[in-house]
Amino acid sequence: MDRIEFFEEKLKGEPQVHPESPPGVTENAPICERFPQYGNYAKTEGRFLYERIVSPDCYNSARVATRDLDLPTVAGIAKVCYKTVLDQGTLEWRGFIKQFIGAVVCKLMEENGFVKTGVKKSVPHPNFTKGEVYQLP
Repeated sequence: MDRIEFFEEKLKGEPQVHPESPPGVTENAPICERFPQYGNYAKTEGRFLYERIVSPDCYNSARVATRDLDLPTVAGIAKVCYKTVLDQGTLEWRGFIKQFIGAVVCKLMEENGFVKTGVKKSVPHPNFTKGEVYQLP
């Protein structure tokens, strides 16, 4: 069983319940403040992706990836993000999209009490390279 299969198997047993949402997690105001270069994108053509990333199931997957599996946080949602962009059909998968995903993940994790470790690791998904590992203080 490879790491992705292990991760997917682990999630099957995890309750898919989001902790109480901190203020602003489902609004895009925090992303605009922390990453102003993505604010307009999060409100317009990238809104569908933003909303998917901040959903409870994506948060739970990201949390398990970084906390339990010692993977970059984005590893928990890489497959979902890639599929969401492809299914949407109007956007081309490119570096900007991956950077946007990283920014939203950063803000989501920070809003839920996680901090960056300064460690970047490989993401076990063919359409991503490296991602940040987060931890609870």
